Amino acid sequence: MRNFLVFSRCSAVRLPACFLLLLLIPFCSAHAQTAAVVDEGGGAATPVDVPAAAESTSVQEVAAVAQPALVNLPATVTPGIEPRPVEPAPSRPTTVVDEVEAEAPTVSDPNAADAPAVAETAAAVGPRGESSPLVEPAPVAPRPLPIPTLANDNNQIERQLGARCPNDLAARLATQADLLIGACQGTLPLHLSALLVAIPEQQLLLPRAWREREVRQKGWFKAVPGYGLRPDFLAVQGDVWVRSFEGADPSTTVYLVSGPFACADNRGPDAEPVKTVRLPAGSCREGLVQQRVYRVSAGAAPVDITQQALPAEPLLSDADRKRYGADGARVQLDAGKLQFGPAVRWYVDVGSTEKPEPRSYGEWGRLHLGFAVWNGERFEPRDTVPRAVWPCDPVAPGDASCGAYADAGRDPFIVVGASAQGVTATP
Repeated sequence: MRNFLVFSRCSAVRLPACFLLLLLIPFCSAHAQTAAVVDEGGGAATPVDVPAAAESTSVQEVAAVAQPALVNLPATVTPGIEPRPVEPAPSRPTTVVDEVEAEAPTVSDPNAADAPAVAETAAAVGPRGESSPLVEPAPVAPRPLPIPTLANDNNQIERQLGARCPNDLAARLATQADLLIGACQGTLPLHLSALLVAIPEQQLLLPRAWREREVRQKGWFKAVPGYGLRPDFLAVQGDVWVRSFEGADPSTTVYLVSGPFACADNRGPDAEPVKTVRLPAGSCREGLVQQRVYRVSAGAAPVDITQQALPAEPLLSDADRKRYGADGARVQLDAGKLQFGPAVRWYVDVGSTEKPEPRSYGEWGRLHLGFAVWNGERFEPRDTVPRAVWPCDPVAPGDASCGAYADAGRDPFIVVGASAQGVTATP
């Protein structure tokens, strides 16, 4: 009827306008029908925009795909409380933690029997990928030892310092203080003398005035291979010996010093035997010989760095002492190879044994406790070293190589290999 009335009225107006009016009537009727939706339960009508609702649903679906998964979502969610989504983190390089989390199964996975182990592994990895004590790292092979060399034909270095050096074979095989073979005699190099005088009296139990007079006397010293611009030196002055270790920085030198650093007075009769020396003056009469490491930088006072640079003296258990018959034996330091290379050796003298033990070496029954090798920064503990780091003592022409007393017998802790130039000991 409404359409008929409209059409009848169009007879009085222009025809194009009537057609436009007829097209608008169906559109308005459809819009009015969707303007309100009545609740099925008879409630009030609620305005709903149907096209907008459809658009919102599609946006939510897209957002659900684009957003990152929820982190630490519990196995059961309390009804009515929706977990709070985590904001997406900025892009960053993948770390070890990301790889572990990507491989870790979720808690809701029924087949996740190894979840605790994986979680423990993930917790044991630090923020930068470092391993914590929970994860035992794989054993790392020790880095190759650098072999120092020295060109010093006919003791030219010592002779330039005014020393008197050996010329014949007997003098070249002569031993000084069980430490130097074929050494030169003269006043010590100035930096060695300055160090021995500068060590505080509270540490080296020798009066400073006595040391100043002592270093003016002739001593025994020898240039040895090192890592610095100038050669290292090993020197013996009375009851003290010192070995220098040059480094990459020419203004810094490290010294290994052996001398009376502790008082040995009032020791009980049952105390472990130790090496002591008589002191010339002071409140202490007898000094206990020990080794200390000092660093001298740019002419400053020497700094004791023993705790940082030298490994602790190894201990021999009571069971091993009983097994090897070493009750009362003390741990000793073999420094006899410092004149050829940068290594010392800890050992215990257990006497002759009927059969070789796994830790014994030599023909007189010494028990090997390990090496300490200078690597340019500190003394590094090693159980074995190459022959180039622990060369054999020189022998007379015609004698068997490595046939001297110190090198006789089996030594499974020396790896035989190519020797380095300037390190091999020859008379």
